[in-house]
Amino acid sequence: MSKKTLKLSVLAASIAVVAGQAHSAAFQLAEQNTTGLGRAYAGEGAIGDNASVLGRNPAAMTLFDRPALSTGAVYINPEVDVDGQGATAQAGKAAGLPTHSNDIADDAVVPFFYYVQPINEQWFAGLGIFTNYGLSTTFQDDHYAGPVAGKTALTTININPNIAFKANEHLSLGAGFNAVYADAELIRHSGIAASGLGLQPTSEFVRLAGDDWGYGWNIGILLEADESNRWALTYRSEVDLTLEGDYSSDLPQLPNNGPLMQGLPVGTGGVKKPGKLDLTLPAIAELSGFHQVRPDWALHYGIMWTEWSSFQELKAVSNGCSTDCFQKDEKFKNSWRVSMGATHQLDDKWTLRGGLAYDKSPVPEEYRSISIPDVDRTWYTLGATYAYSQNLSFDAAFAFLDGKRVDVKESNYEFTSGGDAYLLGLQMNYRF
Repeated sequence: MSKKTLKLSVLAASIAVVAGQAHSAAFQLAEQNTTGLGRAYAGEGAIGDNASVLGRNPAAMTLFDRPALSTGAVYINPEVDVDGQGATAQAGKAAGLPTHSNDIADDAVVPFFYYVQPINEQWFAGLGIFTNYGLSTTFQDDHYAGPVAGKTALTTININPNIAFKANEHLSLGAGFNAVYADAELIRHSGIAASGLGLQPTSEFVRLAGDDWGYGWNIGILLEADESNRWALTYRSEVDLTLEGDYSSDLPQLPNNGPLMQGLPVGTGGVKKPGKLDLTLPAIAELSGFHQVRPDWALHYGIMWTEWSSFQELKAVSNGCSTDCFQKDEKFKNSWRVSMGATHQLDDKWTLRGGLAYDKSPVPEEYRSISIPDVDRTWYTLGATYAYSQNLSFDAAFAFLDGKRVDVKESNYEFTSGGDAYLLGLQMNYRF
């Protein structure tokens, strides 16, 4: 199957899986650097300890008086499990099919790269390469709830050039262009629904894989009362993606209205059909604050708003389907993330950090699904910087994300789902 064999349902569903990884809300990723991870990403747009601030606020490039580079990665180890419940799960057990899945969210490494170049005392340029959305989940091929389980994966890369202008000693402005590459894969199996259809539990209801480019923009403001007190306001636009390619399903060409087939793709008998799906990566706004309360202590805070209301449904269409090939209501609501953190300058070599954050899930209770097993979560984080020299430093950070357990009802399937995540980040910083 070619790289273009992905439809909206693939990308959307792929993205949905990210939620199970318990990072930021739904399939959003906050891990744009390691330094900020140590303080739960509180105050990110206003601090400017190194070039990675570019991932949040282009205006903060004006805090640099010489070129700077930061690069690293965050390792994410989610521990998410799903337990089947109710009569359908009992039927699955009776048929010898698995109804429990451990570690459905795959481990992931999220890399990043930033470079800041002062041009003169007023103008600055920079490049960030990072991600805001992604990751994946995988169930057993013969899972009893195969039509809503299977495998879903999404990877995005944001190539983000920026410029900044220092208007005066108190105000800086920044703007950037976002070129987002998305690659996604979706596989669904028949599971217990294979009965009566002449299929095996591992038969594929749908297999989709493909990629696309989308484009957006970002702006930022940095307000400096003095060197010890700064505030930032940033906005990153939504990015629209259209995934075009082939759609196929081992399901027979029957109406998509069976009691166990609600919300599933239309059957094609294994024949490929051309189709497309539209997906919007939501806009993000953030308010950040930084306060140097003592020479060796600083406090930070942040409030992030994500426009999840742009994600209302997944729908794939094709001239080869008499109805929508795939349709699933999501009905997400806009969500908030609040964070606070502190930094302590222990000595000339060591800087210590700690943070706390709360992510509110955008998924309404009645629209929960195991393909987007999202829950409210609390972040507990620690981090440190070691200054090897005046130019070279290294960051390390650890975070524990605590997610609550919830009940999920999807079509005729019932589940309980929950999990936590462990994050470990490393980063190198250099000033030329």
